[in-house]
Amino acid sequence: MADASTATAPRQPGFGHVKADRARASVAGVFWNFLNIGLSTLLAMGVFLVTSRLLSPADFGAVALAVAIVTMAGTLVPAAFSEALVQRGDLRSDHLDAVFWSAVIVAAALLAALAFAAPAIAGWSDTAILAQILPVLALRLILDAASAVPSSLISRRMQFRTTALRTTAGNVAGALACLWLVFQGYAIWALVLSQIVNSAVAAVITAYGARWRPGLTLRPRALADLRRFGLYAMGGRVLTEARIDQFLLGIVLGAPALGLYFFARRLFTMLKDLTAGVFSPVTNVLMASLQDEGDKRRLAFLTASYASAAFAFPVFTGLIVVAPTAVPLIFGDQWTEAVFALRAFCIVGLMASIGIIQAALIRYLGRPDWWFWYQTAMQLSTVPIILLLWPLGLDAIMAGIVLRTLAMWPVSVRMTQRMLAMPFATYLGSLRGPILGAVALAMASGAVPLALPGAGPAAILAAQVAAGALAYASVLAATSHARLAEIMALLRKRGRTA
Repeated sequence: MADASTATAPRQPGFGHVKADRARASVAGVFWNFLNIGLSTLLAMGVFLVTSRLLSPADFGAVALAVAIVTMAGTLVPAAFSEALVQRGDLRSDHLDAVFWSAVIVAAALLAALAFAAPAIAGWSDTAILAQILPVLALRLILDAASAVPSSLISRRMQFRTTALRTTAGNVAGALACLWLVFQGYAIWALVLSQIVNSAVAAVITAYGARWRPGLTLRPRALADLRRFGLYAMGGRVLTEARIDQFLLGIVLGAPALGLYFFARRLFTMLKDLTAGVFSPVTNVLMASLQDEGDKRRLAFLTASYASAAFAFPVFTGLIVVAPTAVPLIFGDQWTEAVFALRAFCIVGLMASIGIIQAALIRYLGRPDWWFWYQTAMQLSTVPIILLLWPLGLDAIMAGIVLRTLAMWPVSVRMTQRMLAMPFATYLGSLRGPILGAVALAMASGAVPLALPGAGPAAILAAQVAAGALAYASVLAATSHARLAEIMALLRKRGRTA
């Protein structure tokens, strides 16, 4: 017999998890995510290259501070409840309406608050431009809040092609707007307005692709159904997106140092999205649909972890080696001081490439509480690191962040083992190829400057990339026969039920 809430708001068709053809949908999802993020990263890299040559670290720092403030405010919007819509087995239309209207209402209130407080924030931070750019940048709050529910429906249905179209179109529009403003002489405003254009285009495409329109009711009981997962998801978003690090660095080290940090983090984020990031949307919904299928879940986790590491390890290892040559050559000498911070982020990126898969497993198998407290410990420990080490400068802070990450990462590995009932040898063995390949890449790339002592920076960089790629591909092929065969078999799979 249906309960009262089901009777008042019957479940609509099209809300269930995908059960048939999950393997094919997952592979297609990785393809579309890679295409989407690849095109988006190329656009972002082009814009980043142009603006980094025109703007000083102080200018970057001002925009970074504005982004940090708006992002911190945005974490108070209950848009993170949309993740509960992806995870929940029994989804109803009143769940969707409740998340949509609560997110939009809170976002509107925060937009008004930031517009009112912008002059005071600009004076307090001694960054006058904030008074102008904060109210404009805060428009993202409304646009992103309105996109949350349609985006969750697209993910739940594994419509990754729609996600790719949405993101690519938004990034293309944002990049074009940014470049046009840059060449008109408004470089700082280019960074701000491009984000608004991006969010607006993405919101329109998401709404169209989801084939859903909100109702006019907001049922508190429907929101309460999503409370447990939603609150932990919201808390996790507060921790990961609040940019506490940028906010504190801007206060204790000033805009120039924050600009160096923002430069390194932005480059790291683009590369992380291009590698491990292509698997995140797929593994989230896949783990949610495999909650009751232990054997398939273990296989999916090991395959995703291997694929993520195989993509990410050569990128981050290679950048650690070539950064001293590549950064001043490509972006300009003014960013040489950011090399240490970039290398530190790359070390974190090696662990993040596996951590993304671990997060999907732990959260979407019903332990969002555990992941939230783990992220709390990770993120809040950044505060004492910055406050204790800031007199020693940005490099010392980055070293502290790396050591913290290395010390805490095994905790999530242990939780992953427990949830999969999998010994550590099996877990580590699945990563043997990417690990050995990364070591070979570092040795081959690192030997190039010694072998070419009289060559110019461009020739050295090209030779390092070529030598590293050859070494990595050779070792990966020699050590991962079984895993590569499994992935190729999955790629050939057509029309069969997962």
